[in-house]
This record gives sequence, structure tokens and C-alpha cells, in this order.
Amino acid sequence: MFKFIFCLGLPLFGMAQIQVFFPKTSPKEHQRALISLDNGQILSGSSEANIRLHKTNGQVQQSINLGASFKEFRDLAQTPNGFIALQSHDSSGLVLLNKSLEIDTIIYPLKTRVPLFLDGICAQENLVFLLGDPIDGYFSTFRSTDGGLHWQATPQKVSASEGEAAYAASGQTNQIYNGHFYFVSGGLVSRFISSTDQGANWSTSKLPYPSCPTCGPYAMAIKNEAEIMTVGGSYLEANNAQNTCFYSKDGGLTWKAPKQGPSGYRSCVIYAENKYFACGTNGIDVSKNGGKTWKKISNVNALSMTFSNGQLYVTLADGSWLVMQQ
Repeated sequence: MFKFIFCLGLPLFGMAQIQVFFPKTSPKEHQRALISLDNGQILSGSSEANIRLHKTNGQVQQSINLGASFKEFRDLAQTPNGFIALQSHDSSGLVLLNKSLEIDTIIYPLKTRVPLFLDGICAQENLVFLLGDPIDGYFSTFRSTDGGLHWQATPQKVSASEGEAAYAASGQTNQIYNGHFYFVSGGLVSRFISSTDQGANWSTSKLPYPSCPTCGPYAMAIKNEAEIMTVGGSYLEANNAQNTCFYSKDGGLTWKAPKQGPSGYRSCVIYAENKYFACGTNGIDVSKNGGKTWKKISNVNALSMTFSNGQLYVTLADGSWLVMQQ
């Protein structure tokens, strides 16, 4: 049975809001993979290879465990046939589940289980875009046009500079919008990379994040083809509020820093109800003006977020959840 704590009108939030906490499911487990479904329910993937369907009050309605052969699920995608769960590990793989959360098949994009660290997966109907870390100097970019049943490398590869990679923090390194592919890279080089033809050709622009092994964009949200938001920083400097956010109003050609950015390193960003929400080690921020200024609304150590039916669902580092009524 879940226990709920309600807090009304906390001064930190500056507006009447409700916080609902519901506890972790096991002592050492946390969830980074998180998506909202059309019926308002939430699907999560965990560090212990569990995939769970949650009711809107957080109660687990259905759960499946993939066993010891899978280490951690970092991202989820929904297709017309069901769901795809992405395991981020040294030999990453994909698990295809039907709408009843039953395993259909297990897929390794390189045909066999070989070292490949996957960073994120996203879907638009049956079109699926999969991103992994560089191999032999090129990012691992794959596409599927049948909901994940069959995969091919994108026709054109994207070269990676020395010390450049993608982050799998919240599965938001790559996105699909209107059939276009997008992803961001970080490390010694930070870039915004996009394709209007599903990987046949790629365009890039430099992102103005500092250069360091743990610096750069950790997540991206796309409002439309013109307005794009990135957040990040360095997880080793969680309280450093400098250079944690850059946004574009021209489709990624140029990038601007906010007048007042998020309050520190951020690993996740989403756009919902005309607002941006960003979360990370030292809290959650919101922007109501397209990313120009941000305001902190919570001090929780947060991993990932999704939005459904007027509520912000946030998974926390200790394995518990926070639900905020907007």
C-alpha cells in the first residue's frame, strides 16, 4: 500500500501546488526510463531490469522483470505494436514488448551481443531512432521503420571527435520530431546534430558548453522545428549554475544562454503546457518564457521526468517518486 504526503502552498514554489510522494519499490532500485501513455498511465524502466505500468496515483498496476541478463533500462519508446525498452550497458540491447507488456523479442542492433553503449531511443509511430556511443570514430545511429522489429544503420554516419560522446542520463539525448532526427553530443566537444531525411544526411552546429570529459548537454526538448532546448553541465559540479542551459529559436543554427538559467547541473528537460521543466542532482526548475529565465521549484535529487494530465512525475535518486500538480 502506498503512503502519500500532501503539501499545499509551499513557499518554495510560489504558487498553490500539491506534492505527492510515493515510496521506492525496493531498497536499491531507481528509475531513469519514464514515459507517459495516452491513457494517463506511466511506464517506467528501472536499474534492476524491471518495467512497470503505474496508475496515475503511482500504484503499480503491472510489473515485468527481465532477469539477470539485463542490467538497467535507461529509456523507453512507444510504438503502435507496444513498447521498446533500451538497456544501457557495455553490451546494450533492446526488448520489444507488446501492449500487454509481454516480451515479443530481444534485439541487438549489431546482430550479436557485442560491446555497444546505447544512449537513447525515440519513436514516432513506427519510425524509431536509436543512438549509441561512438565506435571506430563514428556515432552509432540506427533507424527502424517497422516499430523496432528490423534495424539498419543510418545511411550516413556521423563522425565523432576525440573525447566526444552522448550521455544516457535520462534517455533524452536524441529525439524525433515530424520525422526529423535530432541528437546532442558532449564531452570535449558539444554539438547539436540533426537530419531531415532519417539519417541520409546530417547537419551540425556547435553548442557553447564548456569542454571537459563530463561537460555538455545531457538532455534535449523540442517544442517545434524552430525552438529547441538543451540542458546539462557536469554531474561532477552539481551546484554549478553556469553554462547549464542553451536554447535555439532558429532550429539549432544559433544558441543562446538564458538570462537566468537552471540552478545547477540538469540531466532531464521536458516541454509541457507551455513550460519547460528541468531536473538534476540539486532540484527542479521551471521556465515559463521559452527558457529565457528559470525558477527553482524543488530541491529534490531528481533523475527523470514526464508529464501527464496536469501532473509532473519525477523519479528521484533514492528510488522514490515525486508528483507535482501544476
